Amino acid sequence: MKNKAIKYREYLGLLKYIKPYKKEAFLGLLFTFIESGLEIFIPFLMNLLLSKGIYFDGLTNKYMISNNDLLFISLLMVGCAIIAFICGTLSSKFIAIAGRGFGAELRKGLYKKIEEYSFKNIDSFRQSSLITRLTDDNQIIQNNFCTSFRPLVRAPIQLVFAVLFSILISPSLSIILFIAMLLIAIMYFAIMREVKPKYRKMQEETDVLNQYTKEAITNVKTIKTYVKENYEISKFNINNNELRRTSIMSYGITALNMPVTNLIMFSTTVALLYFGGIFVINNQYGVTTVNIASFLTYLSQALACFRMLNNAFTQINRAEASIERTIEALDEPIDLIFNNESKLKILDGDIVFNHVSFKYSLNAKNNVLNDINLHITKGEFIGLVGPTGAGKSTLTNLINRFYDVTDGDLLIDQNNIKLYCENEIHNKVSLTFQSPILFKGTILENLKLGNKDASMDTVIRACKIACCYDFITNTIENGFDFVVSEGGTNVSGGQRERLCIARAIISNPKILILDDSFSALDHLTENKIKENIDKELKETTKIVISQKISATRNADRIIVLNEGKITNIGTHEVLYSKDPIYKDMCDSQKEGV
Repeated sequence: MKNKAIKYREYLGLLKYIKPYKKEAFLGLLFTFIESGLEIFIPFLMNLLLSKGIYFDGLTNKYMISNNDLLFISLLMVGCAIIAFICGTLSSKFIAIAGRGFGAELRKGLYKKIEEYSFKNIDSFRQSSLITRLTDDNQIIQNNFCTSFRPLVRAPIQLVFAVLFSILISPSLSIILFIAMLLIAIMYFAIMREVKPKYRKMQEETDVLNQYTKEAITNVKTIKTYVKENYEISKFNINNNELRRTSIMSYGITALNMPVTNLIMFSTTVALLYFGGIFVINNQYGVTTVNIASFLTYLSQALACFRMLNNAFTQINRAEASIERTIEALDEPIDLIFNNESKLKILDGDIVFNHVSFKYSLNAKNNVLNDINLHITKGEFIGLVGPTGAGKSTLTNLINRFYDVTDGDLLIDQNNIKLYCENEIHNKVSLTFQSPILFKGTILENLKLGNKDASMDTVIRACKIACCYDFITNTIENGFDFVVSEGGTNVSGGQRERLCIARAIISNPKILILDDSFSALDHLTENKIKENIDKELKETTKIVISQKISATRNADRIIVLNEGKITNIGTHEVLYSKDPIYKDMCDSQKEGV
């Protein structure tokens, strides 16, 4: 658990995101100071009028202040009120600009940080949690800044001067005000201590609800297929009710703030009137009816200040859980450090695994990959097969350096992979994932994710290799300008796979990894794509992962993985005759020799 000094230093560290709007923040602060000062000065002038202007001196048969002076003070009060109104308006405007800008910059900084996450970093957060931190938590922090800035500046200034003027008016009566302030402070800290952990629990339950909602909406077709709507609604209601209960408890406790504050302050008003009346009647401590009236004015201001501070601190306490969760995401240490100053280039695509072992967590008991020794030469076509969970995708994720090896060395072109900069690896090593992903946008925009500077000739060449040029130009309306829906749901599975293969080829990689990229393709299209790749990408090292023997049958070498170990390497014919795992796969698919 971090100590409070470190924690609040981290909180203040978030203020760096307000730098682009420091001018607006300063102006908001300045106008708030002026407004607060004028609002305090007005009761002072009022007290002056009450104590001097209306007081009649029987000896001189005159009032203590002249009519001209009375008019001047009155006009001065009106002028102060008008200027305070203008300053308050300007203060609200500039603070709103600074607050919204702060929220936007913080959101930008957090999104940039998440984009820098390695796969391991992403694994440590739920996707729904990251989305909540970017949206709900950010909105809470932003709103908190906008609503708390003015009260946190105005209230202390007005409260200090209200107390000072109260002491000047009547030191004896001011004791009652101090007692009231102490009671309110004790009440506030007791309530906040109780409610703070509940606010964090609310955000965590929001994460869970978001995760469940995202999963249910994404898989709505499966849910309807198995007629599980009522079951899913029941699960949603359970999560929703948990969040409701925690919210009711949190806000129920917080709701005590205002009535308890009012009770204390109204009791203080009664006490002031009672004791002040006794002092006036008994002519004690120099207390007069004018003093009591002025004191009640400052008491009203003190009450308003307490209410402002109460609301501000309630909002801050509500936002504290969001602030901590945002800082957690911002401070997440990136476990992959790239040498981005490196000028080293991947020229051949030669790959060497030298006694490589890997596990996703250092605390895990077992390795996912064990003592892998493998040399893949430039331009070679490698097939990677094995049972589900054998470690095939994990092996290729190391080549992309999505993770670092736990033990051993991974070399590309005889250089340790850690010596290359991030862009060099990801530009020269192209990968298609098991689940073909397309983003909302045109087909051309999706294809150019592989190389934003690719010419149209390059795009067309890649599409022809991936056998998607014909359906783009002849089947789909608007061709390359066809707008793909989110997730690519308005194109077929086979079309998505071919588009993803084309996107991987566009960057002209030195190493091309196709992870189960032919699962939705018919044999004719699959064979055509493999022929095109073999013909057009002779110099590219190709690694194909597949459960379909047909996808890897003609590979230069086929690697059989089982339980994180290489059990055999050879051609289709050799493996079929001597490797039982490979033979079983072939026989089950009728792909024997």
